[in-house]
Amino acid sequence: MLVQIRKPSLSLHIIFVVCVTIILLNRYTQFHINDYRVHFFFLFFAVSSLVIIIGQYLKKIQSNWSMILVFMGIGILCALKAFFTWGGDWKTQTVLYRNIENKNQTVNYQLRGDRFAFGYKKRIVGIYYLAPFMEWTTDIDTLHLDKAKWEKLNLQVNEMKLK
Repeated sequence: MLVQIRKPSLSLHIIFVVCVTIILLNRYTQFHINDYRVHFFFLFFAVSSLVIIIGQYLKKIQSNWSMILVFMGIGILCALKAFFTWGGDWKTQTVLYRNIENKNQTVNYQLRGDRFAFGYKKRIVGIYYLAPFMEWTTDIDTLHLDKAKWEKLNLQVNEMKLK
């Protein structure tokens, strides 16, 4: 049986570049992925595509079976990383203000419960929603907010489901 040697396709390189770009933006800018499952989806495909690209250049990954093993191994490693490093997601408790001109902009009061600590971290941020799982966050001072551009809501969301 002949084993077909595959060269990494352009689409595999594109997947790698897009996923790594999103992960780096999430880490080093105010771009925020607000769902940990989506974050680890991008992490999984960034690492998997890199390993497959390197493996195919070195002629170590040549069959579908070896790719399945790579996906399973990377999936296990990503799950372990998620368990040991995830500190919790920021959850909106109250939407304080909404921009009058652009309804995708809000000022939110958020809490985050850390995994192995007691209590919550708190923050007030301006959020611009890019997609259901992606947002751009900025620190905001509500004392210097232009009240003509923002309507006061005080909408209780309680995403953490606190009593």
